Amino acid sequence: LPSNANILIAESCTHHPVEDDIARVKIPNMLKEKTGKNLNFEFIRGHKFPSDLSKYNLIIHCGGCMTNRREILYRIYRANQQNVAITNYGVVIAYCKNILDRSINILKK
Repeated sequence: LPSNANILIAESCTHHPVEDDIARVKIPNMLKEKTGKNLNFEFIRGHKFPSDLSKYNLIIHCGGCMTNRREILYRIYRANQQNVAITNYGVVIAYCKNILDRSINILKK
């Protein structure tokens, strides 16, 4: 990610954020610490999803437990159409905690 990257964090549920929210607090803090860069975060909840994703360098999506497979696949499709990288909370957390490579190697076995 470049300095001042624009990152969209998308949650499919509509819960009210809590004090130490994973999307609004933990993931942004982990990414800033891991990269050492100034990063700009925007947050969306529920069924809202921007049609124009071009201003984002990265989209980080929740696991989608409050939506359906079709909706998540459509969001991935739209991000791919606009050449915007998209991933999920788990992959980002694994990356920030330096366990992503180990996780991938376990899956290869």
